[in-house]
Amino acid sequence: MSDSASTRGDRPSGKILIADCGSTKVRWVLLDTCGKILLLDFETTGFNAAVTSPEEIRRILRNEVAPKLQSADIDTLHFYGAGCIGGDVNWRLMDMLAEYIPAYWIEVASDLVAAARALFGRGRGIACILGTGSNSGLYDGREIVANTPPLGYILGDEGSGAVLGRRLIGDLFKGLLPAEIVRDFEDEYHLSKADVINMVYRHGPSNRWLASFCPFISAQIGHPEIAALVTEEFRRFLQRNVRRYFTGTASPADTPLGFIGTIAVVFKPQLLDACTCEGLTVKTINRSPIHGLKNYHLCQQA
Repeated sequence: MSDSASTRGDRPSGKILIADCGSTKVRWVLLDTCGKILLLDFETTGFNAAVTSPEEIRRILRNEVAPKLQSADIDTLHFYGAGCIGGDVNWRLMDMLAEYIPAYWIEVASDLVAAARALFGRGRGIACILGTGSNSGLYDGREIVANTPPLGYILGDEGSGAVLGRRLIGDLFKGLLPAEIVRDFEDEYHLSKADVINMVYRHGPSNRWLASFCPFISAQIGHPEIAALVTEEFRRFLQRNVRRYFTGTASPADTPLGFIGTIAVVFKPQLLDACTCEGLTVKTINRSPIHGLKNYHLCQQA
C-alpha cells in the first residue's frame, strides 16, 4: 500500500461509506451490504487534511456529517482526501473521523489514490487531477509508484482552477486581455486591484477564491485569448508533471492517461488540444471518482 494510505481495524464486509474530499467540498456515498444499492449520497464543506485546522475539520464532521449518519450502521469507511499525504496527517484525520463516524475499519488515502483506483481499477496508468488544485501520479495497479510534487497554487498546481484564476486576474490587471473581457469582468465582479490584493494576500489561503473565477473563464472561452490561456496552462501541467513519468521503459504509447476533476471536464476541448500538442492520448476524463470507486470497492467485496 502506498504511503498515502493508512488503515485501522479488522476489515469486515458490510455497509461501505466512501468519501471523496476536495478543498471545496466532500461527497459522501453509502452503499448497502452488497455494495449495490445507494443508501445515502450527500455533500458537505471540503477541507485539506494537511492545511485545514483540526478545529475546522471537527466542526465539519460534527455539524455536517454526523447528523446524516446517525443510524447508518457503517462497517467500512474509505476516505480519500486532498492533503492526505500519509504518516501523521492520515493518522490524525483517522482519529477525527473515528470520533464522529463509528466504523469497524477505516482507510484514509490521498485523492490521487482515489483518482487512480477510479480511472484504472487494478490496471496501470497515469492518474491526473484537475480541480481546485492539480496532481498526478504513476499507478501500477496497486499503488502510486511515482508522483511529481504538485507544490500548491503558489509554487505549482499547473492547470488547476486556482492557477487558471490566478492567470486570469494577473492578465486582466496587467492589461494583457482585450477590453471586452475586462469590461465583462468588471460588470460581473466589481473588484479593484486593492480588493484583489486584499483577498489574495491578507485573507489566508486564497486557492478557492481564485478558482471561483473559473465559471467566468468558461463563459469567455470563445475568446481566443482565454482559450489560449487555458490550453497553455494545461500544456504546462503536462510538461512539468506528466512527462516526468516517461523514463526508462515507460512511454506514452503503453501508459494510459486519465483525468479526474471539474476543471478537466469543463475545459475538455482545451485539455484534449493540449494533450495532442504534447503527443499524449487520453483514455478517460471524468468529473468525479465516485462511480469508479464504487465499482472498485464492489469488486473488493465480491
